[in-house]
Amino acid sequence: MIAYEVAYEKAKELKKEIDNCIEYENGYVFGFSGDDDYIGGGHAPVVILKEDGKAIPFNAFIAQGTGQEIREIQI
Repeated sequence: MIAYEVAYEKAKELKKEIDNCIEYENGYVFGFSGDDDYIGGGHAPVVILKEDGKAIPFNAFIAQGTGQEIREIQI
């Protein structure tokens, strides 16, 4: 199980701007509030799984089950 700090560093490698995170039982969803009016592409949130630190697409995370929302984190 990876910690938030490790997940955040991985997410920063994949997404240029990040200013928020929602922690779920199964992963961390990192996003940028400036992307709220966009759908997909480089504007999609970055998901880092807690189990192994793997980055997966947001829709795959939803499909496989996020688990309960734990907290929202402002970055």
